[in-house]
Amino acid sequence: MRKGILKRGLALGLAAVMALGLGACGGGKDDNSQLAKENVYTFQEVTQISNEENINDMIFQNDKLYLMTTKYSWDDEGNSNSVFGFYVSNADGSDKNFVELTGPDREENRSWINNTVFTKGGYIYVVENTAFEDDSDPENYIYEDRYYLNCWDMEGKLLWSERIDNANPDGYTYCNYLLDGGEGRALAIMGGSKYEAVLYGSDGKEISRKDLDQSIFERVNTIFTKDDGTLMVMSYDENWTKCYLASYDLEAGVMGEQTEFPYANNYSVRKGSNTDLLLTDNLGVYTLNIGDAEPKMIMNYINSDLPTNNIQYVQIVDDKHFVAIYNDIENWEQKCAYFTYVDPKDIPDKEVLVLGGEYVNSDVKAKVIEFNKSSNQYRITVKDYSTYNTNEDWTAGQTRLNSDITSGQMPDIMLLNNMSSYGNYVSKGLLADIGELLKADEELGKLEYLQNVWDAYSVNGKLYAAVPSFNVRTMIAKKSLVGEPQSWTMADVEAVLATMPEGAKAFGDMMRDSYIYYMLSYGGQDFIDIETGKCNFNSQSFIDMLEYAKTLPTEYPQDYWENYDYSYNESQYRENRALLYDLYIGNIRDCKYQIKGYIGEEISFVGFPTSDSNGSTINSGSYTFMISAKSGHKDGAWQFVRQFLTEEYQTSNQLYDMPVLKSAFLSMAQEATERSYWTDEDGNKQYYDDTWYINGEEIVLEPFTQEEVDAICEFIYTVDRTAYYNEDIQNIITEEAEAFFSGQKSVQDVVDIIQSRAQVFVNENR
Repeated sequence: MRKGILKRGLALGLAAVMALGLGACGGGKDDNSQLAKENVYTFQEVTQISNEENINDMIFQNDKLYLMTTKYSWDDEGNSNSVFGFYVSNADGSDKNFVELTGPDREENRSWINNTVFTKGGYIYVVENTAFEDDSDPENYIYEDRYYLNCWDMEGKLLWSERIDNANPDGYTYCNYLLDGGEGRALAIMGGSKYEAVLYGSDGKEISRKDLDQSIFERVNTIFTKDDGTLMVMSYDENWTKCYLASYDLEAGVMGEQTEFPYANNYSVRKGSNTDLLLTDNLGVYTLNIGDAEPKMIMNYINSDLPTNNIQYVQIVDDKHFVAIYNDIENWEQKCAYFTYVDPKDIPDKEVLVLGGEYVNSDVKAKVIEFNKSSNQYRITVKDYSTYNTNEDWTAGQTRLNSDITSGQMPDIMLLNNMSSYGNYVSKGLLADIGELLKADEELGKLEYLQNVWDAYSVNGKLYAAVPSFNVRTMIAKKSLVGEPQSWTMADVEAVLATMPEGAKAFGDMMRDSYIYYMLSYGGQDFIDIETGKCNFNSQSFIDMLEYAKTLPTEYPQDYWENYDYSYNESQYRENRALLYDLYIGNIRDCKYQIKGYIGEEISFVGFPTSDSNGSTINSGSYTFMISAKSGHKDGAWQFVRQFLTEEYQTSNQLYDMPVLKSAFLSMAQEATERSYWTDEDGNKQYYDDTWYINGEEIVLEPFTQEEVDAICEFIYTVDRTAYYNEDIQNIITEEAEAFFSGQKSVQDVVDIIQSRAQVFVNENR
């Protein structure tokens, strides 16, 4: 019987912890002033880690910090050398020494560290993975992966080395986990063709070997041993949707009482020092005792100005200090730091804003930290709603964000990826007018941005979103086939197909469900007016699309991938076996692979066939910012958001896709007329040709001419609407259209039902 001690408590508790008091979002100083003072630590570097080092393990025991590392170097001939050992120091990095761990001579060609463990019994165990190669006989090439268990004492003296992968000669074996087996012993969890737990004594002798339940251990999330030696296993169920934590009795080969662990994929889990578990995610560090109602956040990265998404090897020193490895998102270096708790009363007061998003990436977090350090008046805290996602519902964070917004819990600054509810937020008066903020900005108000991008994100003539970068999605076809059509509907597509070779397809090997997705993404605004909410699914255009969808297959033939001919597929556009190519424009220079490679001649930007003949869309590059109309700190919110629209940022290398500042956009476009190049050590450009292979023939892709670049830019300027996607609307379409596809209902009956259901849904959600 599964008795979920953690199940309900953790589900509620995690949500409470991650909320961090955000019930006050959008309020004034009194509401949020304490948020930025919670779970704050200062930090100082303990050991400088070079780019040539790899961290293998870290432990704090007997008042000493041990940091296991492999140092790599290369000689003049390019051969690699490595030094394996550990730093030993006080917790704060003082009194530091390096102890080299010299391994035995091997006949193998290469070796690397697989697993390590410092035991409380005073021994260091390391699994060494080696590669043995023998090519002396070309007719009998030999390659073997081998695993050795090495044991050193704490002074760095090698005590013994034993090969551990040869006990199962009939199958592939490797070491999955290496754990402290108690009393100076090592416990190796072996995986491969069978799963075993092997206990080794400090003298190198095998003490016991136990078979493990493969159905459990092949779905393991993590394994660790408690201080009393109990083996703890966190594993997924058969559907890989739920995760359970339980003890495992090696002697009996059975699991103990299982407790569900929600949000397992959102956390890295390891054994705690003064608690059962230590949890880390992209927001902070938590502790948890089994049976607790909720985990306890002990450190918040953003509040602590720690530029990271990832912290590892956390070692608790005492209730005010810990040591950890983190990856610095500002320079992407790995660092080891000593962290010290800061009492909230020692932190100066600032006006606190909340930035919330479906997912908050590293670039934005780095900007938040930079802003917090430089501002004397404001401080931003971050709420990443992706922490609510589970294996059972990967959109739970998006749902929660939408719920918070519409229920009055909106963050001061909002970071959105999915724009399906954007019109609803505007209609409810929830968003500040970004256009007015831009116009009033003394610096930005003088700059020229791409108006079509602003138009795409405007509602009723007002701009409520700041879009630092964008990309365009469209469909292209040979101009020799389509000309320059003034309209472009499914009827027009069918007319062109009639002039092409027999068997030619509009979209290549597109399946029905993919077509419906494209139909809604490209043409959704033909059928749902985001400003008024009026639906138009019973139009002739939508009927034509459903009738075409009916002709498409629902799945690939059974042998499709077995017989897949890459060259044949690549040449289908050049040979007029397919008409429309789905083109992504994130950088004009990169379009030459599609235009000059796949198509191979002059093209027309026809777009997806829609009723308004503009089946092309603009999409935000990495993020779209919005500011709460109800925020008590609009000035502070704008100070943060505006930096993404400055000339400095728009011309930097921090942007994904195309900049929205027109001068920066044109500068990037101009690069498409240059040959590709790399820069040598003297700073000189070394040019080279880009090539493409069609039917085994190598084709040189010449840079775009100025005329071609101008034509692409002119097309981009015409695209002025965003992609539309709403999973609920798509479900309505697919559910009801099935009756037409199967012949049970007429297309008119089906579109009338879709129209009715969609209109009700839109009305209820406006």
